Amino acid sequence: MKVHVSATSRHLVLRAASGELLPGALTRALVDNGVTGGWVRASGVLENVELRALDSEAGVQGPPRKLGGRAHVIALEGSVGIVRGALDVGMRVLLARETDSGLQTLAGEIVSARVVALEAIVTVFDDLALTREVDGDAGVALIASAIATESATRRAPAAPMAQAPTAAAYAPPPAPSAPAASAWSDAAAVSSQVEKQAEREAYRPAPLRSMTASASAQSSVTSAVPQRIARPQVADDDGLLPEAGDSVEHFAFGTGDVVKSDGDRLHIRVGKEGKIREIALEMLKVTPLANDGEKRRFRLERKL
Repeated sequence: MKVHVSATSRHLVLRAASGELLPGALTRALVDNGVTGGWVRASGVLENVELRALDSEAGVQGPPRKLGGRAHVIALEGSVGIVRGALDVGMRVLLARETDSGLQTLAGEIVSARVVALEAIVTVFDDLALTREVDGDAGVALIASAIATESATRRAPAAPMAQAPTAAAYAPPPAPSAPAASAWSDAAAVSSQVEKQAEREAYRPAPLRSMTASASAQSSVTSAVPQRIARPQVADDDGLLPEAGDSVEHFAFGTGDVVKSDGDRLHIRVGKEGKIREIALEMLKVTPLANDGEKRRFRLERKL
């Protein structure tokens, strides 16, 4: 069994506008937000759905079937990855609708659909770029391989903290000449205008190292992999922050060791099993404690 570990992730909360078409609107929103690997979950109401399912005798996906009227999306989920250099989203769905003969449930993979109302959450693996391929035995598209991307955080300098930002720093970027983005993109603005501006300035290409992907898969993914931006350091009143090698006492996870610091985020190893947890410092109060020998110690509490 292949295992791909992601230590850095974020979540996009999306809301589609009525009339938008799947999968195109969703794919564009994910591309706009730098997604190259993740998992999507959604629910809502769709119409004009084209659905296909596995042909049990042929062992491949059957032809698309068109559904008239509207259907309630009870559950929709699937992997997000790259196919032949372009982002691809799997949308396996369970639908329900009332008919003359009673309640009807349908399941399969969405080929296309028109949105009546739809909400979605996408878990983004920022340190992985996934590829999706049709499995030869199963006949369905699944995650085939992963490439670990090196975060740009270590190379980009932290934003200066000595001087407060001016009003101009919060001004939105100039409007593009292209048509306005869809409501998916608007709803996916999960960071502030400051972070968006910093992303345009701090973007730098980063080398990739192969985990399980073939050389051809690497070349198709490399051109589509964006880099994670460097976020400002989150300093407490005393200016001290935990770094790799320090010990922390987290209010929820208990005592752990810092294995990585991204400025405003920490990766800590906790528990007997040594599970890695990623935490954001912006919502925590950081209090230095007495050192344990050569190791610095900090208490991480919720900000009141």
